[in-house]
Amino acid sequence: MNSLVINVMLPLTLLCAAILLLHRPLQARLGAHNIYTLWVSVPLVLAGTVLGQLAPARLDSPSLEQLQHYRVLAGELLFQGDSPTLKLILAGIWVLGSLTLLAALLYQAILLKRLSNRAENIELPHASIQRPLSLTRRASSMVIKRHPDIDSPMLAGLLRPVVLVPMTFEQLSPSQQTAVLSHELKHLSRHDIAANLFGYLLASLFWFNPVCWLAYRRFRDDQEIACDAEVTQKMDKQQRIAYSQTLLAYSQQAQLGMLHIHYGNKTILKERIMQLKKSHTKRPLAMLGLALTMGLSGALINQSAVAGGKHHDEVKAPSPVMRIEPGYPTEAAKQSIEGYVQLQFDIDKQGKVSNVSVIESSPAGVFDAEAIKALSQWRYEASAKGVGQAKVQLDFMMSAPKAEIERIRVTAG
Repeated sequence: MNSLVINVMLPLTLLCAAILLLHRPLQARLGAHNIYTLWVSVPLVLAGTVLGQLAPARLDSPSLEQLQHYRVLAGELLFQGDSPTLKLILAGIWVLGSLTLLAALLYQAILLKRLSNRAENIELPHASIQRPLSLTRRASSMVIKRHPDIDSPMLAGLLRPVVLVPMTFEQLSPSQQTAVLSHELKHLSRHDIAANLFGYLLASLFWFNPVCWLAYRRFRDDQEIACDAEVTQKMDKQQRIAYSQTLLAYSQQAQLGMLHIHYGNKTILKERIMQLKKSHTKRPLAMLGLALTMGLSGALINQSAVAGGKHHDEVKAPSPVMRIEPGYPTEAAKQSIEGYVQLQFDIDKQGKVSNVSVIESSPAGVFDAEAIKALSQWRYEASAKGVGQAKVQLDFMMSAPKAEIERIRVTAG
């Protein structure tokens, strides 16, 4: 599981970093409508990478020719393999962090549900909302509630969304009410709450990666700016001014929510108002094509790297998750004899070692028995089909070489 998370994280981080770094020039050139569509590439690269990792494109009986070297020192046991305890600790920290963030999500959902239940239903007969044809029925039955704890209008709820508004909402002019409700309805038509939930779950999975959180925050900001652009696209100058004034009225420092979408947000207020002055042509097909290209490119690059590693299994040695150190023969230690043993063995699906045999040893027969005894107890990572003819060399040495001394292996031929 750890390796899957790491392999997925690499292309995801590169994609998010690229969007963040190029965001300003792309937004200036493409506009809010189109830049928001680019975020579709994130689930695409995620799906492509996961499918590539889980695809059963493995060799039936990979043969590993690379020789791994491990030192065996007299009077001193060195554990140079990957520590299963360390892996377990890291996995525990990762799971604990993800569960904490998921618990925070559940806690907010409960608070939001309670707030919605306590809120009072209101009717706004003068608010004429422009409803997409696909959502006419759902929009006509949209529930609008007010509550004194609400600072800014928000769309809340995943399965049964409602619009929660402040107590002062009814004091707005009918045109301002229409603008706010049209904004929230646009979020509903694009299923933005579900998109936000997916983004938060993804950030929770990679909570240790700051790029993911920066990308999640930028995605949420782009969502609001794109929604403004959608709603104000056909407005005249005076209507846009009224829309901007409504933004100013409700731009509270609201905490970023996972299951609700605030109309006002002071952190991007200036950016939202500046975008209202611009007009960009929507290019949904072109942007979806670009997002698809970016997403699949990231997935294919990662898959190529993984496939390359699998294709070259014959030159990549496996790493043990548990090593049993051989004992240094007493007579060899007394006589200060050093040497090595080259071993060949198989690894089954569960990572157990079998069929251990000596390829070469020097001095012959001195360290063979201890090497075979220890290697037979090693454990490797589980795999779909196991590994055949893996090789390892155990170097029996009286003491470790000094770090400043360069060691070069010289072989005949």
